[in-house]
Amino acid sequence: MAQEELLMVIWAIWHARNELAWREKSLSAAEVILLARVVLNQWRNAQQRRMGSLFVPSGSNIDLEHWVKPVMGKIKVNVDGAIFANDGKFGAAGVARDHDGRFIEAFTVLLEGVDVETDSLVVVQAVRGSVFIPSPFGQHVSACRTLLASLPLVTINFVKRSVNKAAHCLARSSCLYSDRIFSESTAPADLLSIVMVESSF
Repeated sequence: MAQEELLMVIWAIWHARNELAWREKSLSAAEVILLARVVLNQWRNAQQRRMGSLFVPSGSNIDLEHWVKPVMGKIKVNVDGAIFANDGKFGAAGVARDHDGRFIEAFTVLLEGVDVETDSLVVVQAVRGSVFIPSPFGQHVSACRTLLASLPLVTINFVKRSVNKAAHCLARSSCLYSDRIFSESTAPADLLSIVMVESSF
């Protein structure tokens, strides 16, 4: 076992201990190992792509791009997708928050098959709830238009990853937390930390 893997397993054991002690959530040995692998893969991807931290660093400029709360009486659902090419799977996640930025609910899905290279297509497939069937981009766009036409009170906007951190974090973890719906009491601690930071803006 490489040094990075050993350190990540030790961290995952410590994390599982904290989940049990502070949140009364028990993780199996298999879940601890899977968590270690997922987090290590995320860290390696971040090193390769030179991506910044998902968390807002202390002393950071308040004028940097950040998540924006919806207007009063509206709910904002941020979604993102992740491709796990080595496992032949893709996942997606959504995080719903109210006009005060408070966490309402979140979901993850994990599906078999990877033939696309963009997060947006992954999210379209997951939101449609269909089994993955490779198809041209135009068919995905058409499916999105049909879906939107049936939901007149819903608007969809593209946002950069820098303002989509909660959904991105959860999507990258969808192989660990597959096909789940989270309430505030069951959501992963790292997700709630991001939501808390973003709600302060």
